[in-house]
Amino acid sequence: MISRQGSKGFFAAHYDWVALAVGILALLGGVAFYMTSAGTDADEAAAETVRNVERMKPAKTGVETLDMTPFQRAIKLTRSPQTLSEIAEKSESFLASERRILCTCGKAIVGDPVRVPKCPFCGAEQKAAPKVVLDSDGDGLPDAWEKRYGLNVNDPTDADADADGDEFTNAEEFAAGTDPTDRNDHPDYLDSLSVVLPLKQTYMPFLFVAANKIPNGWRCEFFDPKQKDDYGRLGRKLTAVIGEEIGASGIVLKSYEPKSEKRAIKGSVNKKEVDVSEVVVERKSDGKKLRLVVAASKKDKLAPVDVQATLVYARKGTKNFDVTPGAEIVLSGTKYRVIEIKATAKGAAVTVENVLTGKKRTLEP
Repeated sequence: MISRQGSKGFFAAHYDWVALAVGILALLGGVAFYMTSAGTDADEAAAETVRNVERMKPAKTGVETLDMTPFQRAIKLTRSPQTLSEIAEKSESFLASERRILCTCGKAIVGDPVRVPKCPFCGAEQKAAPKVVLDSDGDGLPDAWEKRYGLNVNDPTDADADADGDEFTNAEEFAAGTDPTDRNDHPDYLDSLSVVLPLKQTYMPFLFVAANKIPNGWRCEFFDPKQKDDYGRLGRKLTAVIGEEIGASGIVLKSYEPKSEKRAIKGSVNKKEVDVSEVVVERKSDGKKLRLVVAASKKDKLAPVDVQATLVYARKGTKNFDVTPGAEIVLSGTKYRVIEIKATAKGAAVTVENVLTGKKRTLEP
């Protein structure tokens, strides 16, 4: 959309004003000539002209009387013409042509995008001209915003400065709508935290394989298939009693429950007694508990514990965090807790909570 005034020039945009001005000049020339010949001043000459025209009014013979209002208004304007400011204040003026805009359909519309939001011919939306924002130093920060916070409107380097030392530049603060002079008012640090795929599944480091009765209770046996024993062979036996850590795994044995059940023997109508005893273990780092059933073989699969995600914090260097639900991380002095990690259509969704404010946010790749 373009402005017709801007594309056709002053005379095309104000043709009615120019035409009237020429007419008034001609009228003034006639009045001046009459003054010279009759020896009267301009006001008297104009008044005499009006009286003469009045005398020419026909009698009431059914013919409509001539409306002298436009002529009288023209005479009045010769004595006190309108100023441009007076014309600008009016939406329409006899001396100033109405604003016209050219629609994309090629037709001129009388009005502006505010008064005529849609083209009456094709129905297209009429877009208003973009608002001009002054930015003297071209740093992306408007002059009004820089003045508001005491920055230099002629210094383009202050866009990358950190006025309040909260690790965010003035440009980042402007984009987020925060106060660049208040250390406690800044964009969310989580804006700089991202999830890296793929997710990883964490597993128990051992199997529960047996339990032996001892005078004070039970001693349970576990098998770590990734550790080597005293002879250098892969696979190490670990033992623990209730309340004791299982090896150096950071996992504590909390309880043991001996159980058994009868199961059918394949190819036979008989059943056999099967050990299905269970233990409850607890991870010391977050208190997460997991129930393990005694393994039928040391070749059984390790029990899954939870999903693990890798988070990357990209601010003043890059830092990686391998986290599981319940884990806590610190970003620029602010503590966050991982609430949930789950696989989604986008690959992953990690929900993180600000420990201080309780505000939660879900991050995706």
